Amino acid sequence: MAASPRETNRRGRPRGRLVRKLVLSFVLLAMLVVGGSGWFLYEHTLATLEEQMASHLVTEAQLLAASQNTGVLLGLRPGHESFTWYRRQQQRLRQVQKSMGARQIYIFDRDERCLLHTQPRVRIGRDLHLDMRDRRELYEVWLGRAVHTVRLTDRGGVDYMTAYAPIIQNSKVLAAVGVDIGPPYTNSIRAFKRSIYFFAGLGALLTLLVGLGMARHITRPVRRLVTAAREIGRGNLEQAIETQATDEIGYLGVTMEEMRLKLLARDAQLRQMLAGVAHEIRNPLGGIEIYAGLIADDLPDDDPRKQHIHKVIGEVRNLDSVISEFLDFARPAPPDRQPVELTRLIEDAAFLLSPEMEASGVEYRSEVDAGARVYADSEQVKRALVNLMKNAVQAMADGGVLTVRVADLTGDMRIDICDTGPGIDAETRRRLFEPFFTTREKGSGLGLAIVAQTMEKNGGSVAVASTPEEGTTFSLQLPSAPEEPDEPLAG
Repeated sequence: MAASPRETNRRGRPRGRLVRKLVLSFVLLAMLVVGGSGWFLYEHTLATLEEQMASHLVTEAQLLAASQNTGVLLGLRPGHESFTWYRRQQQRLRQVQKSMGARQIYIFDRDERCLLHTQPRVRIGRDLHLDMRDRRELYEVWLGRAVHTVRLTDRGGVDYMTAYAPIIQNSKVLAAVGVDIGPPYTNSIRAFKRSIYFFAGLGALLTLLVGLGMARHITRPVRRLVTAAREIGRGNLEQAIETQATDEIGYLGVTMEEMRLKLLARDAQLRQMLAGVAHEIRNPLGGIEIYAGLIADDLPDDDPRKQHIHKVIGEVRNLDSVISEFLDFARPAPPDRQPVELTRLIEDAAFLLSPEMEASGVEYRSEVDAGARVYADSEQVKRALVNLMKNAVQAMADGGVLTVRVADLTGDMRIDICDTGPGIDAETRRRLFEPFFTTREKGSGLGLAIVAQTMEKNGGSVAVASTPEEGTTFSLQLPSAPEEPDEPLAG
């Protein structure tokens, strides 16, 4: 079969992807803005939250350090965990831990050994093994300054931060208090992260939907203009170009409509001129044929000049046929579409061509089911069938088989005209339906162009498939007629 418009579009014509480009550009730009804003908001809020929490931790650590009895703390030894004072101090630290939501609070000496801890399992004198990353902060503490660490994440993915405050007696740092940040802070960070991710995803989805809406709003009138331009390219100048856009696309639509009207006016002038020229040529041709016929009648049958006169008459009729094809192509009559029974049309076409088929030794075969109907102009379809079947007969000058078959395509009917001639090469097939293209010495080159025009006017199409040395198949596809048995049929 011939290449469909969609295949041709895929291979040779760039297909529009404006919607995809607009959506992609809009989404990428919006995601950059939303993502950048979200990242900045996240970092800024997180930094503010950390600063507030660090300040709170340091203040709490300083208050705890100021309330400690240094003499008693430094006198604690392993085994003193059962002392009443130790238990009271441990209970007091736990209350503070609970009130501020800390993970743990502990007091340690300069050797980083525990003096007091909120966890019962941590005994007096135990080495706390403080994080090596806190060395700088611990150095500051032993110099007498309250400090806090940066926010870190442990192996379990939990964020933590520690504040240290020195316990000073007589201007000398004897011990220090450590306060580790608790679950409330960690949970607030996680909740904040989830919120950022949620709103980022929601923003991406909304951006995608808005981008699709905007792209469709922009490309819908563009597609209408593309369709209108293709119709103009096919020679259909009757359909007005309408666009509701008021921007540059609307201006383009108005310009295209002005172009269509000018082309329509010029086309009408050309048709009128062509009709006038054809009329002026046909009148003398008719006179030439009449006078040539009179001369032939006056000459005896054995006069050799009579054969020359008959050749003149034949050439005049050929020229008249060419003029008729020009007029049919330039001024196609609007189709009178109605239900048409294909069997009768195909039989009539075969009957008209039977003398030529007999002279060329062509065998005719019909594979048409009775009742096959199309919705089209019967006379126009008949002329198209005669044209294609005549071409097939002429392609089999040394004899062959001409087969006509009909296939039901569910909604359409396909008529195949198959010959067993020499076939058509690919380059010729590509140009077959171009006006004035012909491979014969005689002929206007408009026959197949008129067939294509007829099919288009009747809501159908024509295609060709050919294999060299095996034959050619022309296929006409037309809309099926509705099932109404009582409706009169055209024939």
